[in-house]
Amino acid sequence: MNSITNQKILNTYELKCKIITPLFMGGAEFNPELRTQSINGILRWWFRVAGGNIKDEKRLFGWASDQSNQGLVRLFIKKIIPSNKKFSWDEFNKYQYTGFNYLGFSLKMQKRDPLPEDTEFTLRISFHPRATEEDEKKFFATLWLAFNLGNFGSRSRRGFGSIKITSINNSNINDLYGLSFNPTQNLKEWINQNLNKIKFLINGNPHKNIPYIFENFEIYSFKNDNSFYKLLHDFGHHYSNFRKKERLNKRIIFGLPIISDKTYRNFRRASTLFLKILGIPKNNYTPDYTLIFIVTK
Repeated sequence: MNSITNQKILNTYELKCKIITPLFMGGAEFNPELRTQSINGILRWWFRVAGGNIKDEKRLFGWASDQSNQGLVRLFIKKIIPSNKKFSWDEFNKYQYTGFNYLGFSLKMQKRDPLPEDTEFTLRISFHPRATEEDEKKFFATLWLAFNLGNFGSRSRRGFGSIKITSINNSNINDLYGLSFNPTQNLKEWINQNLNKIKFLINGNPHKNIPYIFENFEIYSFKNDNSFYKLLHDFGHHYSNFRKKERLNKRIIFGLPIISDKTYRNFRRASTLFLKILGIPKNNYTPDYTLIFIVTK
């Protein structure tokens, strides 16, 4: 006779996701591929930025050491629906999208191919039976930051690899633990309301030498357009002009190395500037896309 136990069943969510801007993610050969390891790494970084403590980080995302563990959250990629959009760097030369090419210069030099915009996939998230509701709340708070303020893959800080969550099974995408995953026309209010909730859910403190989302980040809106290519081109054009005109000691805050200068050619420093394209539900008054940029102090 089979025994009946009270063992908790894994709590599982399936997120429908849509790639908004070309995603350059892959293995050693640079072949386009969705990789859960890369997604998990971005989530871990945003958890730290939100002030999550090291104990919770190990608990949620795992840890590689003598006392290694896999963490309480498992990510799986399911049901990829390819896009019918085609990506070609030559097309951007033809239409003189020099600003877009500037933001993605290293990708263009390597002739990298992306997973193009409108590619859809399902991200399955499973929580271990030991995971508590508090664990789930902290994870989804981190997920909001990664998908709504951050990007994924190469050149993610320059607007590439923006992914939008379009639905979450058995959950209200606009009210999951008080978080709304669907951007609204009033972006400032939408961002501030969610950040206030995230601060409460994470309940953390800033880490030494790591920017803290609630103190060290400033978020600005650039402009709206029905083409994210044009948005990135316009921003890239302004960004390129700024870097050409400013003195070197001001340019280094946007990342190193600077190949053209022998002093900074071999240094590495992450940029303090993040670009994010958000897809806004279309109506008669609001374009499809908004570009925001984030600066860390």
